[in-house]
Amino acid sequence: MGHLVSAHCLIFINNRPIFVKGYVRGAAAHEHQNNLHLQEVEFYRKNIKEAKKFGFNLIRFHSVVPNEALFTAADLEGILVHLELRQPNDNYNNLEEMLFSKKDLVPNSFVEYVINSFYNHPSLAIYCIGNEIKGLDENRRSEEIAHFIKDKDPNRLFVDSCAWGKFNRPNIDLDVQHLSYFFPFGKHSEMYSNPRTIHTLTEEDLKGLKEGESPYQVPLIAHEICHYTALRNFYDLKQKCLDNNVSLPWWIDEEIKLIKEKHYNKQTYLKMYKASKYFQYICWKEAFEKVRSSPLLGGFHFLQFADTDKYENSNGIVDFFDDENAVKPKSFLKFNDDFVLLTNLKKNYYSGDTVNINLTASNYLKDIKNARVTCYLKCGDKKIIVHKEVVESISLGNSGLSHFQIKLPKVQYGEKYQLVATCTFDNNKYVNNWDLWLYPHYSKLKYRDLVTTNEKDYVITDDINTALKSLKNKKKTILIYRQKWTRHLLDKQMGNPEYAFKATWNRFKPVIWDRGTNFGGLINDELLNKYHFPTSKYYDFNYSVISEDADKIILDDFPIKVSSLVTGIDKCNRDRFDAYKISFNLPELMPDRTLRNFSYLFEMKVDNAPLLICGFNLTGIDEDEPSSLAFANFLFEYIKSGDFNPKHNIKYNDLEKYMRECAKKPVKERMMTQFWELDDEPVESKQYWTSSREYLLEDEQN
Repeated sequence: MGHLVSAHCLIFINNRPIFVKGYVRGAAAHEHQNNLHLQEVEFYRKNIKEAKKFGFNLIRFHSVVPNEALFTAADLEGILVHLELRQPNDNYNNLEEMLFSKKDLVPNSFVEYVINSFYNHPSLAIYCIGNEIKGLDENRRSEEIAHFIKDKDPNRLFVDSCAWGKFNRPNIDLDVQHLSYFFPFGKHSEMYSNPRTIHTLTEEDLKGLKEGESPYQVPLIAHEICHYTALRNFYDLKQKCLDNNVSLPWWIDEEIKLIKEKHYNKQTYLKMYKASKYFQYICWKEAFEKVRSSPLLGGFHFLQFADTDKYENSNGIVDFFDDENAVKPKSFLKFNDDFVLLTNLKKNYYSGDTVNINLTASNYLKDIKNARVTCYLKCGDKKIIVHKEVVESISLGNSGLSHFQIKLPKVQYGEKYQLVATCTFDNNKYVNNWDLWLYPHYSKLKYRDLVTTNEKDYVITDDINTALKSLKNKKKTILIYRQKWTRHLLDKQMGNPEYAFKATWNRFKPVIWDRGTNFGGLINDELLNKYHFPTSKYYDFNYSVISEDADKIILDDFPIKVSSLVTGIDKCNRDRFDAYKISFNLPELMPDRTLRNFSYLFEMKVDNAPLLICGFNLTGIDEDEPSSLAFANFLFEYIKSGDFNPKHNIKYNDLEKYMRECAKKPVKERMMTQFWELDDEPVESKQYWTSSREYLLEDEQN
């Protein structure tokens, strides 16, 4: 095998640095069966071949020691292996170990068995005691295992706990830390670059640290990143199982039943599926690029490359047959190759803005000479070259590539552009691109002015009573629905309002494992573009400001059908704490809390008076934020147009009665989603779990 060592920030093989691009297998929730009935070595080889096509170079086996067949496949295909020392009959219990940790560590006899069994496999790279073992650094047995391994096999690297270990503890060659459940965008954009997001670090640990400096004395690997979930194509999966003589996982037919129960037809559901996979992909891209640009990190463990067949949520790139899914290698390699182009742009700009571009290279390929760099702006068929340069040398690691200014084009109406960067050397071309939305300069407006608009024929308001009065007077009405009631978590003693909709508190971030409700969305793009809000048919970063801290309306039990102009997509998977027997012991799939009918923007008539409900957060107009002003402009244009003529009508008394009922009880999301909504701590504390459970149990006790 090659010579494997760790330095301050990176792992080296034969004096060449690598950036660890690992993915997780092993524990049941992260594994799938041999569904193509291949020979065992070929089963593992197929998975590894696919993973390498997407740029990965290491497999972390979560709480599992893999078998001989895996190591043989890894040797043949050239991928590193991180194993965790757990005996075969000792099953991993996520909830129990998360709450109480694991204390019964393996004996030396088992460690020696593992070393002797796999010592001669060059793919074996890292020994680890286990996953997220709290307090392990104070366990004398942990130190004994470290010394035993280093004595028997000094050529491999060792880490005691995969996450939760204390700062700069002895005996480890690398560290793995959980860098929070935030999404590295907006107010959390520095999540992977700021050591303060690492919850095991104290202020004392950070004392005297300069900006951009790592406090760690060994390479730091980000633990279980980007486990962003999406819908699955249950129809195709069912047929694929039947075609391959695979026992149908229990949840496939149950999900298809749920789709029917929620009144989605197959065509609509498949549109939702594509939209959710698109949102998953753009969130992966944003997060991977932040990881690659981090001054702290020497790599990551991605959760996970292949979907599990154990249950319904999909956080894999490939399906549980290890076949490519919605995302293709070419798209993924833009941000997960050995050579990646990076820059840090906002998403929303005013036309004519001057923007500083810092283009960097994350290079773990080789030392590069005479690279040709080209950057251009693209919009449809338009292509504007903004920078050309020959870079004499690009060293290994992360380094600055080009720095230049561009003046963004002037636009009459909002438009989506792409900044495309290419780097060509040795007849190879590497490409990356970043979407940005340009908006014209709008008249200055304040949020209070918007929501107190009262014209002869129409009203725009954020006050429900004002909206109801306007509808009684047969005026066109827009209700900006922004209510404290939706944010009931912030004040659990809040009194009931007179009127409300059923609404959930939205964040612009993906569902992380089973925390959250945002699976992207579907847009009536023809209508929104007609009135000059630039959009495609899928929810994207142009909604990132206005749908952060927004009110997403639940329409499952709304008395009539409505027209949704911007439809949110709910997750189909449960909060696992609902399903655990020692927790709430509820069914896995519950129609009232999975695959709900969400809308950010919908319309109806109320006794034939047009009403548009907008749950977007438009308070950004007070900061002159372009997408917020653009959406306010859309509302003004749309309410004055002949197109604002909703087809579905509800009686005034029926709407008022429904809204009174909704005001009797707030929407309470489940335990993990509450944490996602609050978005205020990197990880859940013990106090959080206690208070969240008590909050949910109030309804059962009353």
